[in-house]
Amino acid sequence: MEGNPEEVLSGESLYQRLLSDMTAGRFRNGTRLRVKAIATEYGTSVNPVREVLRRMEGEGLVRFEKNKGATITTLDRQAVINVFELIRLVEPYLVTGFARSCTSADVDELERIQKRIRETPAIDKPSFGPLDMAFHETIALKHYNDRARRTWLNQRQLLNTLTMRQSLTKGRHQDILREHEMLIEAFRANDHVRAMEVITEHIDGAGRALEAHLGFR
Repeated sequence: MEGNPEEVLSGESLYQRLLSDMTAGRFRNGTRLRVKAIATEYGTSVNPVREVLRRMEGEGLVRFEKNKGATITTLDRQAVINVFELIRLVEPYLVTGFARSCTSADVDELERIQKRIRETPAIDKPSFGPLDMAFHETIALKHYNDRARRTWLNQRQLLNTLTMRQSLTKGRHQDILREHEMLIEAFRANDHVRAMEVITEHIDGAGRALEAHLGFR
């Protein structure tokens, strides 16, 4: 892939491009990220690359090791547990806030995303994953608490990176569709109690699916 200097001129643009490629599966867990090679590939200089990698280190997306440099965070049992515990704490808070204050236009936007999700096969994870992320991000970004939003976003991006090669079973695919529909129904009624119940079920289901996939039981 050839980099476009105009697209990656800023550190934020480079961050988004690199993150997108990570979550799309272009880099395996444990892959070494060479600063000069990334700068060449994305059409930028080495300083923005170093800054982005340090930012990703703070978010848990990459780690720096002596004499090795930056590598994509490797999935292990404790990493999954830690991420899920944080998401399970923060996301219900964001979801209930959305349920209390969302407008019809907000819910219409979720329905548009959900329609695209329904039309995307489970086997097409490179397309399905970003759509699922867009659904949840639309909810989270409406919350007034920017610290909670950032915490959730960082952990969710880390989870996406850790699980980018996990396959999506037919059963889990159907559960995601059903639970999204139940969330939309709760949002239409501004029912924050029901929304809390559904998102808790949704997160727990994702955790069980990942544990089963990785043999953590």
